[in-house]
Amino acid sequence: MKVLTSTIPATAAPSQTAALLCACFHTAHAAGDFIFFDIETTGLSAGNSMCWLIGTLVLQDDSLILTQYFADSPSDEKELMEQFLGTLSATSCLVHFNGTRFDIPFLQERAALLECDAQLAAKLTDCDSIDIFKMIKSYDSLLHLTNYKQKTIENFLNFPRTDKLDGKKLIALYKSYVLSKDTDSERLLLLHNSDDLAGLHEICAVLAYGQLYDTALKKDSVDSFKKVFENISTEFNYASDYEGNEITELILETAPVFPFPKALDCKQPDGYCKIFPDKLRLCVPVVNDRVKLFYKDYKNYYYLPEQNCAIHKSVAAYVDKSRRTAATKNTCYTWVEPHTLNTPSALYHFLTAYLWHLLQ
Repeated sequence: MKVLTSTIPATAAPSQTAALLCACFHTAHAAGDFIFFDIETTGLSAGNSMCWLIGTLVLQDDSLILTQYFADSPSDEKELMEQFLGTLSATSCLVHFNGTRFDIPFLQERAALLECDAQLAAKLTDCDSIDIFKMIKSYDSLLHLTNYKQKTIENFLNFPRTDKLDGKKLIALYKSYVLSKDTDSERLLLLHNSDDLAGLHEICAVLAYGQLYDTALKKDSVDSFKKVFENISTEFNYASDYEGNEITELILETAPVFPFPKALDCKQPDGYCKIFPDKLRLCVPVVNDRVKLFYKDYKNYYYLPEQNCAIHKSVAAYVDKSRRTAATKNTCYTWVEPHTLNTPSALYHFLTAYLWHLLQ
């Protein structure tokens, strides 16, 4: 068995990644507690496949320390696993991509089959765990990626992956390496794993979009991301539409705590959001000197078509049933005059409610 250690470059500062992980997953781990890990196996079933490589990436100051536990032969698997497990502690936090469904259960089953030290094996479940895949997939209403495989997210960020091997070719290459011990094959096997780990660190930048989701979609918007909306500027934009009609927009701008990795647009018929790396801009149409103020708990409201607004069910009980319908996320709003949004609190709640509407 081989244990190889090296330092690899990172586009994003490791300290920034650690801060983003803490904010996004509401944890208080130190940067050195995070252990990014990825495994390579000869198949998907732990019952008839083996783990031949475990790679880890640790955030150390402003460096990424890569350690790879590599099995020269199948007989090395137990030692490989116990060495990796021995690095985990009570304060460790495993960071992985879909490891909740594959990597961790696979290692647990292999540890049992190989009769690894029980105390070491227990560390897999005793320490905290963060699944990047689950969180990024929840941003689909904004990202609209074709799928949420790691390589797809890497391509979204233009991550320069060097490795070109897919899973089937990788397994075949490892089986060939076991017989030949070819050094070039070993280099390619290790490269695939190191690129996976480097890519995993880089795609953490996508978690910055969680500043929008965490604040806008939760019932209680007062959380670790609220700072992103504490300083909001407003202005009016006067323009003409494609038919030459004059239109007015209320523009709200704020800066994120964590920079967004890529500019994006999020549009609805009654407003849109433009996301820049260093700022968020919300554009809301002004109609008859008023703007829509959305309510998040739309299931507790009725929409009144004649008044073009929603009212709470406790009040709507006195409205004839023929003049009301159950509110939806698109019809659960009232109208307010922009000048009433004259306090930081009012602006904050207006902006987060509109984001909720756009991101549903």
